[in-house]
Amino acid sequence: MNHFTSKTGYNAIGSQLDWCFKASEPPADHPKGAYFTTLSPEAPNLAVRLRIPREKLEFVFKFHDAGDLKPLHGGRGTYIFYSPVDYTVTQERQEFKGATGL
Repeated sequence: MNHFTSKTGYNAIGSQLDWCFKASEPPADHPKGAYFTTLSPEAPNLAVRLRIPREKLEFVFKFHDAGDLKPLHGGRGTYIFYSPVDYTVTQERQEFKGATGL
């Protein structure tokens, strides 16, 4: 599972041993939550598909999916998932954090 973010978000999340992704109200008509995707940084038209600004693709956190995230309603629920509350990823589930090169 991947979570894309800006430098500010990267510094805040990455400064903790256990990553905590804060649930927030998205600008679109979607539920409050912390959002994640199965799409990789190499996916074509990533910003458009995720409907996020390109600056939020600068950094990525990659972790093992525990199967506890909810799919987004509609067709994009095949690759966008969320937690309605703050979501913590312990060190054992963490795979990678860093710049995407996008």
